[in-house]
Amino acid sequence: MFQKREQIVEVNPDKIDTVIGKNSTFEGTIKSEGTLRIDGNFTGQIETKGNIVIGESAKIEANITTDNIIVSGEVKGNIFAKGQLQLTSTGKLYGDIEVQNLIIEEGAIFEGKSKMTKSSPSDFNKKDEQTK
Repeated sequence: MFQKREQIVEVNPDKIDTVIGKNSTFEGTIKSEGTLRIDGNFTGQIETKGNIVIGESAKIEANITTDNIIVSGEVKGNIFAKGQLQLTSTGKLYGDIEVQNLIIEEGAIFEGKSKMTKSSPSDFNKKDEQTK
């Protein structure tokens, strides 16, 4: 019934464009073209055409739109990923997700609704606007 596929997205640490460090707090909107790593606290909204790495010490309260995301810390908010969401064993996710591929490791916490799709997050947002 379930097939195991080894298609985990690897993020090269040398290719990270933006870092919010462990002892940092940031509020607002982040729009990025590259890879983003967050190890501190963030509140707001994140939109990136690259990948996002949420470190173990991170606490995020935001809606996130991205290509791929790895969650090892805590996220409260909705995630829209064109590609893959990987929730590691230390990850906690409280919110709804719309992704193409989902990997949840043993020990992770996920509370919310999930939708598996091949459409992009922008297509989802357009559908949502049409229903209003």
